[in-house]
Amino acid sequence: MDESIYNLIPQPVPVPEKPPMYRSKHNGKVPPTFSTFGVTNTSKPGYTNLAGHSSKQKEGHHEYSKVHATMGKDGNAIPPSSMLKKGTGAGGGPCAATPAEVPADAAPFKYTDTHRQPVPSKDELKVLAKKSYEMAVSKEKKNFITANAVENILAVPKRQPESMDWLKKPHFGTVPPYLQKIKAEIKDEYDYIRSMSQQMENAAPPGMRLLPEDERVMLIDQLKEKWDGVNSTYQQSSVLSLASLDTIGKVKRKEMYEAQLAQIEKDIEKLSKKYVYVQDDE
Repeated sequence: MDESIYNLIPQPVPVPEKPPMYRSKHNGKVPPTFSTFGVTNTSKPGYTNLAGHSSKQKEGHHEYSKVHATMGKDGNAIPPSSMLKKGTGAGGGPCAATPAEVPADAAPFKYTDTHRQPVPSKDELKVLAKKSYEMAVSKEKKNFITANAVENILAVPKRQPESMDWLKKPHFGTVPPYLQKIKAEIKDEYDYIRSMSQQMENAAPPGMRLLPEDERVMLIDQLKEKWDGVNSTYQQSSVLSLASLDTIGKVKRKEMYEAQLAQIEKDIEKLSKKYVYVQDDE
């Protein structure tokens, strides 16, 4: 029932009726009750309108009026209609004379000491440009062609560098001296290292000798082969798992294999040092 084609037609919006303006029955010029505004330097007790009086009723106190609160003392204030015009001032500043102290026949004051110099006019600029041009023309001109010719005539000719025959250069075809010096330094270092090694060999404890390098490497290889053999036998035995250690003999064999492997590892570690001393049988 609510659906109708007429609902598609826009309806006019009613203009709301404006209510009449609210006007209070109280006077707006009366301060609020117990107001503290405007009681400075008066005999009032710090607030006004104790009982909500209207503007026609007074509280018996004088109105607030401060001395010289307007445009100066009475009779001395300059009316706004008497505005200051050009050339009639006293120059300004704190020591300027008041209008009453300026004589009637005195000349108007002008600011002459504070003004900047005026900008030159077009005619003055033309005169200045002409003077500068005449001064430039009056100066002696330099003939650069003649001056350059004289300088070139009097100049000392440059000597061409002599050509060098590189085949006749010192140390040609030989080892440079700096390479010979480097080779000598390297040789000295090798000699020093060799002498230190000889000293360490000679500094062996009494009854001991330094084990030669080839013999030391051979012993390490033999110990590694022995360690591989013991470890292979240890891995093939039945003493690895804890469940198989059911007899005292198996426990002892397990301990024996582990002790042998540990001892071989210690021997390899000792022989891995750079200098190894052994007992001298000679």
